[in-house]
Amino acid sequence: MVVSLLWLPLSASASVINELSVLVEQGKSKQAYQLSLEHIEAFEGDPAFDLQYGTAAIDSGEVSEGIFALERVLFFEPNNAIATLELARGYYLLGQYEKAELLFKQVQRLDPPIIVQNRIQQYLSLIDNKTSIPPTKFTNFIELWAGYDSNINSGPGDQTTVVTLSDNALGRSDPYQQLRVGANIDHAYRADRSLMFGMNADLRYYESEDEQNYRNISFNAGHLWKNDTEQYLLNFVLQNYNLDNDDYRTLSGINGVWSKQLSNNSLMKLFAGANSLSYDTQAWKDAKQINVGANYLLAGEGSWSPLYFAGAFVGVEDPETPGILADGQVDRVFFGGNLGVQLTPFKDLNITPALTYQVSKYAGVDWIYNIKRKDDFAMFNLNLEWVLKPSWTLLANYSFTKAGSNIELYDYDREQVMLGMRYNFK
Repeated sequence: MVVSLLWLPLSASASVINELSVLVEQGKSKQAYQLSLEHIEAFEGDPAFDLQYGTAAIDSGEVSEGIFALERVLFFEPNNAIATLELARGYYLLGQYEKAELLFKQVQRLDPPIIVQNRIQQYLSLIDNKTSIPPTKFTNFIELWAGYDSNINSGPGDQTTVVTLSDNALGRSDPYQQLRVGANIDHAYRADRSLMFGMNADLRYYESEDEQNYRNISFNAGHLWKNDTEQYLLNFVLQNYNLDNDDYRTLSGINGVWSKQLSNNSLMKLFAGANSLSYDTQAWKDAKQINVGANYLLAGEGSWSPLYFAGAFVGVEDPETPGILADGQVDRVFFGGNLGVQLTPFKDLNITPALTYQVSKYAGVDWIYNIKRKDDFAMFNLNLEWVLKPSWTLLANYSFTKAGSNIELYDYDREQVMLGMRYNFK
């Protein structure tokens, strides 16, 4: 009778373990995992059961649970190569690459079948890619442009009804030349962490309208954290905008970006920023600006390899010193979005049409028109980049801007056409 009673649980154990093994081998990990949970109280601690249970748990996404089960197997059977291999895989999925590498190499030394050796080598290569520190990257470029601007001062096209404007205040056109320079450093001090520094300069010189010449120089320093599917970037920015050889505005700020790879062909970004704006001769414009937003990118299939992108944002701008002017022309809420696609008709040629729309609603009453200002800004942008040689890229850009407002002073159209060349320093 004692023998008979002992035989029943042993037989049941063998039956359950055999069923689990079949499900795991068939790739039915979820079913195997659920079956394991139904019998865990009875068979937990049995190495044969824990091996199948741990493997099914890892394959079902319950990695930590699977690791605990496989560690129990190796406690009782330290030379179990299958458990060692599955445990190494679990450590890899948890990002514990040092432990995973140690166990993969332990199995590799046992000279397993060639298919297992190949699989181990794939994991070891992936671990090497994730743990090796890439060299410091330097990316530098210079761009030279020639263009035409139909409305250099964003002024109304016709005389307004309430205020009589001088000819200089109305929209004026002029050709221009433009220089852009950029230098960036990406220094990885760990496989998943980098320090980033950059400087960018944008200088435009009009042919006959010198007072609209500008120089915009910005510096940034940031830190990047990343893993398999996510990135976190924290960035500090300092910018100086010079108009007609005089300091016009200084911007300092901090922004953060979270990026998440949703699938092999899609990416989501969330961002937030806070900036301080200081004007050299118009202190009433000094303000704090806060904005948040999101972007979505989707790599499409088919000809021209489309890369779709869309985004939305919202923000506020608060004047440092409230007053009649600041309340009506600075204090605002703004929101909007963008939509576009990057197309590749053939190798080395990218064409990117995009639309941007923004609404600004101001808090105070305009002191001249005695209404609260509301602006609508819409822009169509078409950009072309053609890599002629590894270091040389032909550039072309067209943009059309339509700014609408319930105050006619801020109602205008603007077109810009540009042709340029970029040289990337290696």
